[in-house]
Amino acid sequence: MSLISRVVAELQAELRGGVISKVHEPDEKTMILKVFTRGRQLNLLISTHQYLSRIHITERRFPNPPVPPRFCAFLRNRITNARIGEIRQVEGERIVEIDLLKRPTEGDEPIRMTLVAELTGKSGNLILINKDNIIMDAKRYFRAPESQRTVEPGEPLVPLPPREVIKKEKIEITPEEGETWNAAVDRFYSGETDTGELKTEKKRLRQAIKAADKKATRKLRNLREDETKAVENKDKQRLGELILANLGTIKKGFKEVELDDFYEDPPVKVKITLDPKQDAKGNAERYFRRGKKAKTTLRMLEERLPEAESELEYVENLACSLDAIIDITDIPLLEGELIEAGFLKKPVVDKRAVKKKPSKNTTEPYRRYLSSEGLVILCGKSGAGNDLLVKKEGRQNDLWFHANSCAGAHVLLKAGGVDLANHKQSIIEAASIAAYYSKAKNAAKVDVIYADVKKVKKPRGARPGSVTVSEHKAVMVRPEALAEIKAGGAGEKD
Repeated sequence: MSLISRVVAELQAELRGGVISKVHEPDEKTMILKVFTRGRQLNLLISTHQYLSRIHITERRFPNPPVPPRFCAFLRNRITNARIGEIRQVEGERIVEIDLLKRPTEGDEPIRMTLVAELTGKSGNLILINKDNIIMDAKRYFRAPESQRTVEPGEPLVPLPPREVIKKEKIEITPEEGETWNAAVDRFYSGETDTGELKTEKKRLRQAIKAADKKATRKLRNLREDETKAVENKDKQRLGELILANLGTIKKGFKEVELDDFYEDPPVKVKITLDPKQDAKGNAERYFRRGKKAKTTLRMLEERLPEAESELEYVENLACSLDAIIDITDIPLLEGELIEAGFLKKPVVDKRAVKKKPSKNTTEPYRRYLSSEGLVILCGKSGAGNDLLVKKEGRQNDLWFHANSCAGAHVLLKAGGVDLANHKQSIIEAASIAAYYSKAKNAAKVDVIYADVKKVKKPRGARPGSVTVSEHKAVMVRPEALAEIKAGGAGEKD
């Protein structure tokens, strides 16, 4: 008996007769059906991930994106409040069918549907069909001639081509004592998704961040090259003045002239390259134009260079936030920020779903720690989370921390009514967390600045996580996670 057949047998016993109360799609490969049955709610996970495809009841918590993707919105509309009938595995195949029955209004004919989960690796799909085997909608569409079979609304669902069917179970999972097959699968994949699915998601976001970094780096390099060229040309107007002062000695056809630079004291000889096709006055005008253009460029760069430097710093902070993610439930936080910044395309959503009020994302935007002295320490997970630390969580006498001159997370040490000057160890620990979640985390020691949170301000229009600090102190610490900090392990400097 295969693993999937054992899991399906338990699902049949547990979920038959239950009612689907909610549908969530935490990521593009995972669907969660919340099923109310026998006085309790169970979460049925269906994953069409290429390497981690599966179906089972899960105890794990998943984020609920604020706007449901297209297929999730469709399922919410069609199968919410539907009652589950038979759950079965297509013999010899990694395909599970879930029969559904929904009564829209009293007196109407019940609507019979089947949710088909094709857990077949690369070709994995989730398809809703009606009682006549006609596709109502699907997670993924396939069309001829690119695909051997057509999967799109209005078409009959035909079996998968034999070559795409996976008939052998490649994963060996054994329940622990007193554990169900569903619980064993959930336990196994909770570990696997942390290294598999999380790795895939981080790779996807990293590609977007790398592209943004490349663009920001190129922009900054070009601006600095423009600055170098403008600095070289800003005094060209002076050469034009020297040419005008010597109109009588410069003839058309000259390629170069050596003149006394009377701007220097004492005057020095300076060689000036000329355009032989122009007379002295024309050459002077050419140098005036170059000098004027250079000065205009330098004035423009006074604004654009800091903006470009800030943009590159922001991208480096995004990369730092991504490296710090160890739980897949934190992926939507950074993904949303990348979309907001224009570094990642928005997912395609059903227009009907936009009209609905977005639900809150339950993933907290910062990590929580407790210092050895019992004080709360918060650490931002993203630029938006860093902003919230200052704007929402910061209170009188709280201290803000950040790795000095380095991309990294913002950290907040909560005073909680005590004088933090008497809690040096908590300051060291909060600083160590700021160092750990920074670009310099692999350094032996990291310089971390800290300040009263009221001295930390976000400039108007600045990117998430960008702040200015009016007054601060500094502490040199080892970059360590709180659990690894040992008393007296770092020193402080004013």
